[in-house]
Amino acid sequence: MPEIDVGSESPEELRGRMVADLRARGAIRSRQVEAAFLAVPRHVFAPEASPEEVYGAPEAIFTKRDATGRPVSSVSAPWLHARMAEVADVAPGMTVLEIGSGGCNAALLAELTGPRGSVTSVDIDPDIVARSRALLGEAGYHGVRVQEADGAQPVSGAPTRGFDRIVVTVGAADLAPAWWEQLAPGGRLVVPLRFRGLSRTIAFHRERGHLRSDALIVSGFVAIQGGSAHAPHVVRLAGDDVRLVVDEDQTADVPALVEALAGPRHERWTGVELGGSERVLPRLEVWLAGALAPYGKLRATPQAAERGLVGWVLARGTPAVWDQTSLAYVTLRAVPLAASERYELGVIAHGPGRTDLAGRLAEAVERFDREGGRTSEPVVRAYRRDDPENTGGVVVDKPHVRLTIT
Repeated sequence: MPEIDVGSESPEELRGRMVADLRARGAIRSRQVEAAFLAVPRHVFAPEASPEEVYGAPEAIFTKRDATGRPVSSVSAPWLHARMAEVADVAPGMTVLEIGSGGCNAALLAELTGPRGSVTSVDIDPDIVARSRALLGEAGYHGVRVQEADGAQPVSGAPTRGFDRIVVTVGAADLAPAWWEQLAPGGRLVVPLRFRGLSRTIAFHRERGHLRSDALIVSGFVAIQGGSAHAPHVVRLAGDDVRLVVDEDQTADVPALVEALAGPRHERWTGVELGGSERVLPRLEVWLAGALAPYGKLRATPQAAERGLVGWVLARGTPAVWDQTSLAYVTLRAVPLAASERYELGVIAHGPGRTDLAGRLAEAVERFDREGGRTSEPVVRAYRRDDPENTGGVVVDKPHVRLTIT
């Protein structure tokens, strides 16, 4: 969100400007979500910041850090709160469970459920629980039940038929069994899920015996705490300059990949082009995660590119695959003499098997383009680990679920 030149505007005026901007950008689409955003005094939930900062913030405002300085609680960016509220599709009278408390999102949910509904917000951190209770009370949301608990465990006092909506506001590496068990038959689960080095907020609904996505949002959240916390493995290929992010216990021969990156490169260009304003890469990242394994994300500093260690790697990282001795990743180059800003997707590979590995990754990129990946959202399905249903294709194994991507 662009910074707002506010002068001496009141919080209500700032809020109105924020909502108008979110509506113009498409983050807010429905009248219900717009009304909730206009009603909730967002600045009350981030007293450490000024109202100008709260309503003009382009990203999250961190409200607590641990002893190492790592953020453990925040007020999410307005655009992300809005997108999550839209895909949650909360209606008056519903029962909603929020995992990860902060106050602001619970207030939005309370506005959406109305007086006939109910909102329960849980957090494992007693300080955050106390803060949320106090700020919700200050803002007038006395009906929200704030509970100290591990959100990955069953919540006491849950409705017999389950919650109509479960909204997770902390980054998760798995889908807790409790979320399956306490989700109503027609319910929706909205969860920031990390897989294969990617982070996506996914809106799931039930489809027969499994869960099926119908929305994916590129996003980042502070990590869930408690027994279900699981950090990704970061493989340093050139110190802190080049790193491979590995999830789901995928194996990687670190010395072999370090040696590979230091050796000669092989480039293969796909002929697949995209415009500077196209939102193709986020879809490609998820689609490739369902087509290739092992699969993760390569991250590199600008200095690494300047030194010739890597090709063009976006700041948020790029899809990567590897085997026992070699590594390949997606890169970009500008299309010369194009009438407008255009880029071609390609692959750079290192190691003894670089030619074959580059071919595999490049062919997958070409297949994504050929099969209509530009215009259709990938579908993520989640199955219980003991589900006998044959999912087919690449399976992403989590401790409690199996994911497939089509």
